[in-house]
Amino acid sequence: MRPQTFLMISAIQLFSFSALSHAATVDVTAHGARPDGKTLNTAALQRVIDATSASGGGTLTFPAGRYLTGTLILRGNITLHLETGATLLASPNLDDYPPQERQYREGIIEIDGKHQGGYPMRHLIYAFDAENIAIEGRGTIDGNGDSYFSADKTTAHARPTPLIELINCRQVRIDNITIRNAPGWTIHPKNCDDVRIRGVSILNHLRAINSDGIDIDSTRNVIISDCRIEAGDDCIVLKTTKSLAGETLPVENVTVTNCVLMSAATALKLGTESHGDYRHILFNNCVIRDSRTGLALYCRDGGVMQDIRFDNITMTTKPKWGKGFELPIVVELSKREAASLLGAIRDVSFNNIQIHTKGRVIIRGFDENTPVENISLNRVSINYTGAEQYKNIGKSTGPMAKFDSKKGVNYYAVPAGIICAHVAGLRIDGIDASYSKPEYAPAFTQFLYQDGVRAPRLGDITAPFER
Repeated sequence: MRPQTFLMISAIQLFSFSALSHAATVDVTAHGARPDGKTLNTAALQRVIDATSASGGGTLTFPAGRYLTGTLILRGNITLHLETGATLLASPNLDDYPPQERQYREGIIEIDGKHQGGYPMRHLIYAFDAENIAIEGRGTIDGNGDSYFSADKTTAHARPTPLIELINCRQVRIDNITIRNAPGWTIHPKNCDDVRIRGVSILNHLRAINSDGIDIDSTRNVIISDCRIEAGDDCIVLKTTKSLAGETLPVENVTVTNCVLMSAATALKLGTESHGDYRHILFNNCVIRDSRTGLALYCRDGGVMQDIRFDNITMTTKPKWGKGFELPIVVELSKREAASLLGAIRDVSFNNIQIHTKGRVIIRGFDENTPVENISLNRVSINYTGAEQYKNIGKSTGPMAKFDSKKGVNYYAVPAGIICAHVAGLRIDGIDASYSKPEYAPAFTQFLYQDGVRAPRLGDITAPFER
C-alpha cells in the first residue's frame, strides 16, 4: 500500500506543476508550503519556483503566515509576492543554507582586501544569471540574525550572508517589503543591470556587526527610492569588488532618492572596495539620523570615482554606540596597502546640505602629486551640537588610510571645521556654521584648514571662528 500511496502523491504533484504553465499567479500553500513557522519549507518552495520558471514564469504568492525556509534559488521571470502578514523566516540552522558551488568555485568577490571566495557562500535568497526577477509585497523577510550573533550583537559565528545575493542578474525589482534582523549584509546585487529598489524597509539591530542595508556592487542602472534603513553597518554603500581572476566592473548610473537612514557606521558611502570605477552617481533628498558618518567616499584600490553628486541632504551625526568620533562628510583618496594601486576622485559636489554634528568635514587627496580634483561645497549649513575631542581621533581603516603619504600628518586630528588637504580645484560657497549654546562651541583654531590646495575658489563663509 505504501508504494501505491507514494505513486499517487507523485502523480498529483506532477499534474499540479504541469498546470502552472497556464497560471500567472501561484499560491505556494497550494503546493505544499506550510505557514506554521515550524515546518521547513525549502524543498516545497524550491519545487514551485523551478516549475513556475520552467513554465514561463509567474508570481508566487505567500498568504499570511510564517514560512520557515533555508536557501531559495530565484529563477528567471519569477516574482515572490509576500502578502500582508506573511513572513519568510530564515532558518536558524546553518546547514539549511548549502554553499552555492558556482559562486564558491569562482571566488566572486574580495572584501576589505581579503578574498571571500575561500569559504562557502550561503544565502536566504540567491540568484545567478537570472532575468526579470522580483521580491514584492507588504510582508516581511526575517533574517533570524539573533541565531548567529552573540548576545551583544558585536560578534558572529558562521552565518548566511548576504541575506539576498543577486549575481549577474538583469531587471531586478524589490518593492515595499520589510526586511529585518539580517545576520550580515542584507541586499547585495553584484554585476547586475537595471535594479529597482523602492519602498523597502530594512530594520537591522544597530549593534549587529556587518549588517549593511544595501550593497550595490559593480552594478549599473540602479534606482533606490523611498526606503527606510536602520543598520549596524553602512545603510547604502556602493562598491566595486573583484573576482579571484581580477575581473572588475564599474558601478554607474545610480540614483538614491527620498530615503531615511540610520547607521552605526556610514549612511551613504562609496567604497572602500574600489577596484573598478564609479561614475554618474546621485544621492538626493535623503534624511540621515543619528549616524556616525553621513556621506563618505573612500577610494583605496585603484578605481576612479567621478561625477558624484549629493543634493538636498539633512543629517544628524552621532558616535557609534554612543562613543567615539563623528564625521558628517569624508572624501578620502588613499591606498589600502603600500602596494595597492592609486586611484582618483574627481568632480564631486555637495549641494544644499544641512548638518547637525560635533564632527568635522574631511577632504583629502593622497599627496601633492595625487590630489582629489574639483570638489565643491555649496550651501552647506553646519550646526554644532557639542565640542568633539578631536585630538585623539584617527580613523583606523587600514595601512596608509589616515596619514598623508609624505608628511605623516593625521588630518583627522586637525582643529578645524572643514579640513582640506591635497585638493586641486576646491570650490566653497554659501557655508553657514553656528552653535546654539556656548558649551557647544568647537575648539577650533580655524574654521577652514588648507594644506596643498590648488586654485581654491572661496565664496561666502559665515562661521563664529577664525577663517
